[in-house]
Amino acid sequence: MVRSAAALVAILILPAFVVAQEIPGTHTVVDGDTLWDLAQEFYGNPFDWRRIWNANRSQIADPNLILPGQVFTIPDGQSPEVTEVTEVMVVAPGEPEPAVRGPIGSRRTVFFQDTSLIQAGVVRGDEIQHLAVPRDLVYSSPWLTGLVGEPENMGLIGGFAGGATPGGTVRSYDRITVEVTGAAPRVGDQYQLFRVARLIEDVGQVVIPTGIATVTDIADGRVVAIVDKEYHRISVGDFIRPLPAFPLVIGQYAQDVTGGTAAMVMGFARGSALQDLNDIAFLDLGSGDGISVGDQFDLVNPEAGTHVVEGSLQIVGVSSQTSAARIIQMDDAVFKQGIVVRLSKKMR
Repeated sequence: MVRSAAALVAILILPAFVVAQEIPGTHTVVDGDTLWDLAQEFYGNPFDWRRIWNANRSQIADPNLILPGQVFTIPDGQSPEVTEVTEVMVVAPGEPEPAVRGPIGSRRTVFFQDTSLIQAGVVRGDEIQHLAVPRDLVYSSPWLTGLVGEPENMGLIGGFAGGATPGGTVRSYDRITVEVTGAAPRVGDQYQLFRVARLIEDVGQVVIPTGIATVTDIADGRVVAIVDKEYHRISVGDFIRPLPAFPLVIGQYAQDVTGGTAAMVMGFARGSALQDLNDIAFLDLGSGDGISVGDQFDLVNPEAGTHVVEGSLQIVGVSSQTSAARIIQMDDAVFKQGIVVRLSKKMR
């Protein structure tokens, strides 16, 4: 059989053309993903996060807030699960198609779905393991410090690495300089940013975390970090300290206890007279008393019976002598300064 030159050229070009026209990779967002991390994974450079953001603007209203389940296009990114073709067989025009094609690599494609967790076709929400307290809730939890003086710290935000921005407010993904005292910083170190918010009379100063920053560059005594998280307004002069270790693992939950220890509500992070769900209360027990993140305290109405719970608090932050607890349930405005709650569930 005589083949034309045009047919031969088409045969040689077709495989490369098919590969070049493959659709861009995609990524399904999971809990804990950030644009910063995805850019590092797909491009090897976290500062390329804007490439992913620009390609998915219709889904991302705020680059600091991406949601599990969202499917992002990764432009020009090499997905870790792209199919690897080990052999391609091309059939010339007019010739019969062979019964057996060349072998295809066994690596999963972007269309792979793991069904190993599905039983009888249904996965119930309460069967999916999760963190008892979300990581960001722990890192953004306020704490109490002394009545006077600065909170314990290892330095502060010195300024903007690239010059001041309009208004002087530090935002997510801004590059800042940090003035560190004590241990020498290293690239990759993470700092919690914070400042004193207000004073609770006779109790202490309320300290609020404002964000998290990661050291990216150290040169000539100048330490540069990028803001990864923004919890409150971040300002030059905010204090820094090493990011505390996150104490929880997926699948670890608080278990019921009887005769739990009692704690007193010393005050609240907000200065309002009435408290609401998710507001933070401070208790007079801490890690030195065996309290840990995830523990639960209940407020019981003694007049209605020992098992009638009027409100519940979940521990989201712990220091040596005090703890921060989030209001997770209440029948009315039952939480007030000086009220006593009792440990009802303990992390195991």
